[in-house]
Amino acid sequence: MKLLSVIIPCYNESKCLKHNIEDIVIPYFNNLNIDYEIILVNDGSSDNTKEIMKEIKGVISVSYDDNHGKGYAIRQGILASKGEYILFMDTDLSTDLSAVHSVLENINKYDFIVGSRHLKESVIPQKQPPIRQFIGWVCRKLVNISFGFHLKDTQCGFKAIKGDIAREMSLKTIVDRFAFDVEYLYYAKLHKYSILEIPVTWINDESSTVKIGKSSIEFLKDMSRIKENKKHYLEKITND
Repeated sequence: MKLLSVIIPCYNESKCLKHNIEDIVIPYFNNLNIDYEIILVNDGSSDNTKEIMKEIKGVISVSYDDNHGKGYAIRQGILASKGEYILFMDTDLSTDLSAVHSVLENINKYDFIVGSRHLKESVIPQKQPPIRQFIGWVCRKLVNISFGFHLKDTQCGFKAIKGDIAREMSLKTIVDRFAFDVEYLYYAKLHKYSILEIPVTWINDESSTVKIGKSSIEFLKDMSRIKENKKHYLEKITND
């Protein structure tokens, strides 16, 4: 197994960050006996996330003052990475780390691995409230119809990409917030990169501060931007 870069975007995660990284994530990856690096990206947090990141040993910290969004944070992590493979996940560990095993088993066979909460094999012991489930269902339908996908889940925060492809994407992508997953998948489809959905065990984060109405509007706007940007995604990257 070549170097795996694990990217974890952080926004106001002071309550769980130190425990989750030091007591769960680092020991887990140490037990896998693989070469890895963990990159924490502070997305302009207004609490003391930045200071806590500095206290955690054995990780790479990326930080900036203004909040730009999860997509932007992932992009900065990719640009700071050195791995032949990229894995990104959420700080709250809503996706159980057991999914990493599926990634390691398949990363040599596929360009893009997508965690899915809606496969038959997936386990969701604690589901989202009905309104969030409904909005999620509507978004999945809209995304699949708009972009010609046949995916069960585009928005799970657990994904892995081959490193060279991820860094190629980071130079082309424009979406900073929640629709960045759709942009990555659309880019992959345009370039005919292979995609595999894997089942996950996922627990809803009840402390989520995401505002459904505002985020849904931004999501729809970004979907339009992604469609309009098709030509740019297909342009060859030059060193000029």
